[in-house]
Formats: sequence, structure tokens, C-alpha cells
Amino acid sequence: MKLFFYKALDTDSTATIEAIVGTIAEYREALLAKASGAISRRALEDAPADQPVVVVRFGPNSKRRYPYAMAALRPCITADTAHQLDIDFAALLEATKIGYSERQNLLQEYSAIARQVLLPYGIEFHKAINGKDHSRLFWLPDCPIEQTPILFGNNVKVTYSSILKGLANGGVYQRHRDYQNPSERPIRIAVLNLLKPDIRIARFMDQVEQQIERYQFKSLYLNRGSESVPIESWQSPESRAVLEEQLDDLVTIKPDMMFVFLPKGDRTRDDDESGSFYHRIYAKLLRRQIASQFIYEDTLQTVEARYILNQVLLGVLAKLGHIPFVLADPLPVADIFIGLDVARAKKKRLAGSMNACAGVCMYNNRGEFIRAKSEDAVIEGEEIPQRFLESLLPASGLRGKTVLIYRDGRFCGDEVTHLLSWARAIQARFILVECRKTGTPRLYNLVRSASGTGCDIEAPTRGLGLKLSSQEAILVTTQVSARIGVPRPIRLTIRPEGHQVPIEQILDATLKMTLLHHGALKPPRLPMLLHGADRLADLRLNGVYVPECDRQFWL
Repeated sequence: MKLFFYKALDTDSTATIEAIVGTIAEYREALLAKASGAISRRALEDAPADQPVVVVRFGPNSKRRYPYAMAALRPCITADTAHQLDIDFAALLEATKIGYSERQNLLQEYSAIARQVLLPYGIEFHKAINGKDHSRLFWLPDCPIEQTPILFGNNVKVTYSSILKGLANGGVYQRHRDYQNPSERPIRIAVLNLLKPDIRIARFMDQVEQQIERYQFKSLYLNRGSESVPIESWQSPESRAVLEEQLDDLVTIKPDMMFVFLPKGDRTRDDDESGSFYHRIYAKLLRRQIASQFIYEDTLQTVEARYILNQVLLGVLAKLGHIPFVLADPLPVADIFIGLDVARAKKKRLAGSMNACAGVCMYNNRGEFIRAKSEDAVIEGEEIPQRFLESLLPASGLRGKTVLIYRDGRFCGDEVTHLLSWARAIQARFILVECRKTGTPRLYNLVRSASGTGCDIEAPTRGLGLKLSSQEAILVTTQVSARIGVPRPIRLTIRPEGHQVPIEQILDATLKMTLLHHGALKPPRLPMLLHGADRLADLRLNGVYVPECDRQFWL
């Protein structure tokens, strides 16, 4: 018997149950003697005598086994483990969604409990922090974020909510140097189809060509009619050999962009020994400086082709080195914006993890992409070494500038010291901002109830911020439907060691930087420079190294 559980009473460590070895009556005293957490100790004291005691193993590669009380564990139900409990994971997610009305009742219940617990200590518990009583603590952008003006080619300016209209009327804000004259240099397109021959793909590619022309480019379809590659077995070396040969043939015709159609099963093959075709193809094309757009079978079957085109065509243009749009008004807080991230993955066969430093995604104060780079060496721990930081932050591009550096999570070890030393050396001012995605309280809108007797909570406005201090704030950067859930804010902290600016400017810049995702019409949760850095780090862990480049290959 093997089931995954959380040791959730005192830590979030994950364990695998190996066997049942007895009952609480037999092991209670021994377990109490070893219990280090107050919550676990209380659970052991209250556990029934006949409750099972099990042997667990922490981590996928650990050889040590520990006796553990079921009272100190709870099921860890994920998409991978739900089948062990005969649970439909999708149905479970739907059932666990908490509506705003129920959420409000729970908040009131928890508030009453907290008030009673804190009362003996003389601590007064307020119901909530709200804009009516503490308006100076809350922040909203001057206008709804969707109405932010953005700039396309030919000086065409529209609001963010009208991206496709702006692109059709003005074209891209900046063409890559290779495509200055579209009549002389069309976009050379090739297709690799790992699905069965299907007329839908041919029709889809016809629409791609039409849409590219609508956005004031020309295209040339290099291998029309010979796109399909028969793959008999995904797990066989023979199938991978066929793929390599087909890729080599396609590379020789020198496409600029390759559309790749994959079966939906390839989404989950990264942990297999042979890996996914996605990363195999991606890495090979990237080494040849060939941009790629992957589309999965289930997406093609369930989503209307026009909707897919609207989602991917911006990304296609950006991957080719064009800048589709920028902010119409420059951000005053800094000259250059940089994202830093370290990705970590558990080793498959050994204990511990491996880390990869994703270098910088660098933008100017209008959101114009400058360059990106991932470090080619694997690092130890989560601290980015000094030599990497200096190579990732080039003196020539930053000297004398005010630079806003976002770190995904906290700055680790001596990173702040190294960054400030480098800033002094190149006579720059570094604003150091930590961006944390987990452990952040939710924010809500408070509206008068229909009955007029009280207030109800609703989804927060996108852009709502709570200023915790002059250097820290919580910010809602996404808008999701009630059917999906409640937006998860991010927590922004300005490190006091760096150059200081008002927290309101950081909130404004962060929110507007989420609009710069040229690969989709729906903005991401993180500012684009961090979203891109995270993507680069993930690619590096999967064997795809992105050298310094002036194109957004990862979109």
C-alpha cells in the first residue's frame, strides 16, 4: 500500500505510507517522546487507542523509514494521487470551490473564534481593515487597468482592451531588423504535424497566413502538403529517430517559425526517461535560432480556431523579434526593469534538488523588451552567486541608470550585498523588490447588500492594493470569474538597502508590467519580466538553454 500524505499538523513535508505497523495504544508513549511540535503532540494525546500507526518515508528517494500516527497526517490529494483514493480530481476541485457568500460566513466564524482566543491576552480583534475606515491604506490605479493606453506602430494608440484593433490598424510597434521590408522578407513558415493527417490543421494554417497579412506582414509556407510525420510508438527509440530526421530535414529549408502540432499526452511526458517531444523539439529549434509555436491536439479540437489565432499570433510576432506594443506613457519609477528567478526541481533518482539560474528579462520604462538570458551553469541552493549576477546585469546597459529589479520570492544569502556593490561599481541605482506569490492574504470588495442591512464581499477589483507600510504592499493583479475562484494577490516588498521610491509607484509599475505579455491576450499574475524569467528557468531545468537573445523565444 502506498499513498501520499501531508504531515500537515506542524510542517508541509510530504510522506509515503509504506505499511501499517500497529496502533496508537502500542506506540503512543514512544511517539509522544519524539513529538517536537505542539500540534502533533496534542493530536497524539487525543487520538483513539485503536487508530493505526504507519511507517512512512519522506521524499521520493529517502531510505529512512519512520513510525507515524495517522492522527498526524492528512491525505494529499493531487491530480497524480487522486486515483489512489478513487476520486475524480476535476470533480473534487469543483466541489471545493467556495463561493463569496459562504466565504463571508467562514470569515465571520473565524473572526469570532480569533476574538475569543485573543481576549484573555488583552488583544483587541477588529472585524476587518476596509477602505471606509482606513482609506489611506488602500490603493487603486488612476483608471481601470484595462483602460491603460498602449502604443502600436504608426503612432496608433488604443486602450489595452482593444489590442487586436490596435495591431490591425497600426501594425507592430517595432519591427525586428530582419523584417523591415515585408515585401522583400516574408515570414518563412514550416509545419511539423505529429498528429494524424487532418484537414483542420490545413485550414488552421490558411487562417494563420491570412491573419499575418492582416497584421501587415507577408508569409511563405515552405512545406505545404508534407507536414505530417507518422509516429507509431511514442516510447520507442525508433519514433524519436524518425522525429530527429524530420526535424533535420525541416531545419535545412531554414524556416523562421515552425508550427508544431502535438498529441495531448505529450503534456505529461517530461518526467519520463525519454522526455517530452515538446522540449526535444524546442531545444533543437532554439539552437538553430528558429522560433516555434506548439499547439496541442485537445486545444485544436475544443477551441475555435479564430480564438486560438487571436491568442497565439501576438506571440508568434514577438518570438520573431518584433515588439507588438508598448505602454503609451513611460513609467517614471525607473529607466530599466529586470526580473530574476531561480527554478528548482527535485532530482528523480537522488535526494535533494537541482537549481538553475534564469538570468534576466530586461525591459525599458515603456515595456520595450531589450534582452533576456539564462545562466548556462547549474547553481547550488537558491542564492544567485555574485559572478552570475554581474554577468546577468551588464555594466554597459545599466551604467548611470535607475534599475528596478524584481526577485521572484525573497533575495537569498548575500544577493542584496552583491547587487548593491555592483550598483556602486557601475554608478547605478538599484531598487530591489521581492515578489512573493504564496502566503498572502486575500483582498475583497465590500458592497452594500441587496437588503440594505449590511455589506457583502465580492471579487476584488483588478489593481486593488493594500499598503502594509511604506515599503510593503499586497496587490491583486488578476481578474478571475467566480466559477474559477478568488484571485490570489502577490506581496511586494521594497528592500530598505536599495534605492527607495514610493510604494505607490511600485504598485503602478507592477500592475502595468503585467500587460506586456505579448504571447496571450490574458495578462499573467506576475509582471512580464518575472513571468519571463520564471519561464527561462523552467526551460533551463528541462535542458533548454537560452543564450542572450533579443527575441522573446519563450512566449
